[in-house]
Amino acid sequence: MISTGLEKLDELLGDGIKNGIITDIFGASSTGKTQLVLQIAVNSLSLGGTILYQDTTGNFRPERLLDMLKPKELDAALLDKITVGRITNMQEQFSAISKIEQSNYSLVIIDNITDLFSFEYSKEEQILEKNKQFTKYMKQLASVVFEKKIPVVAVNMIRKINDIEQENLDSVMSLFTHIKIKLSKKSTNYMGEVFPHSGENRFYYKIEKNGLTSST
Repeated sequence: MISTGLEKLDELLGDGIKNGIITDIFGASSTGKTQLVLQIAVNSLSLGGTILYQDTTGNFRPERLLDMLKPKELDAALLDKITVGRITNMQEQFSAISKIEQSNYSLVIIDNITDLFSFEYSKEEQILEKNKQFTKYMKQLASVVFEKKIPVVAVNMIRKINDIEQENLDSVMSLFTHIKIKLSKKSTNYMGEVFPHSGENRFYYKIEKNGLTSST
């Protein structure tokens, strides 16, 4: 188990990020999605883990990890335990699955998992092909995750469709992800929700320089 750094979220997840499944973190822009996965990465490093960070957006910033390592008094040399793969097209994202299969990482982060598919199949008439290709990708990824028993955390975005907010490629994501964490901003407060969950599934948080902290 890898702690998220948020006590209530860990409780809702049953102690943290589990092995052998894909955990989906999604939400609108500026809700702390990348901050949360970096926080999970730091907690994995503190346990001696090695991480594969697949960056499809070019937004990975190691200095943000340094900000999180300092309060925990962890050595900056731990960043050497992170392999960052810059992925610039859909085919590279498919090929990157083999890196998971052939290695023994303690954690894999994919940020952002749907962005390149939406970019390469951006036209209305390409929706069916986009869903077909993304389903193929997720099926391959899920198979490797199950076989290797590696925890995978995927970051995804929200899009507005007819003024309704919906997770990008939600119908496919829901087929292959076991846990979904939705992050959102309500006025000046931040709220998260965990799905599926049989009881109260909400947690509240603040976004600070050194990561997400719990809020009431």
